[in-house]
Amino acid sequence: MMRYKKFLLGAVLVVLLLTFAVGGTLAYLVTQTDPVVNTFTPADVSTEIQETFENNVKSIVQIKNTGNIPVFVRVKVVANWYKDGAIVAPWTDNIDYNTVFWTKNGDYYYYKTAVAADALTENLFQNEYTYLAADVPVEGAHLEMTIIHQSIQAEPTSAVQGAWGFVPGSNN
Repeated sequence: MMRYKKFLLGAVLVVLLLTFAVGGTLAYLVTQTDPVVNTFTPADVSTEIQETFENNVKSIVQIKNTGNIPVFVRVKVVANWYKDGAIVAPWTDNIDYNTVFWTKNGDYYYYKTAVAADALTENLFQNEYTYLAADVPVEGAHLEMTIIHQSIQAEPTSAVQGAWGFVPGSNN
């Protein structure tokens, strides 16, 4: 019985010693350790179109990366002939595209390299685009051309491949 009491007393003392050691260490770390500052900054992916269109001449179509990380850019040109608010004829795409910097894949033109933050793409057009009176399919119609642009974070390229099925500038 005496042995049992000594064993029990020894076990209680070991548990108390461990409790004080662990508790004291935790108390010390909590009071002596500087807080960790989270330096994570979320990426901002945003672009805007910069274009010049006067009368029947569209001369400059560029995309500016207004975000804070490099992005890939793609554009789609959508145009139709309108009269009195209705489409009267489809447009025939006869633009001379700048294929040095842009490449076509499907319905989109992709800028071949990532666009750095606060940078511009090269002009989408090789030359200015002008439609002539002879191009108008119906008297009194006018051409409405919209440039739709999209951008995606350039890294990782696997995300670009997954979203677009294509990575600009690569040989897929």
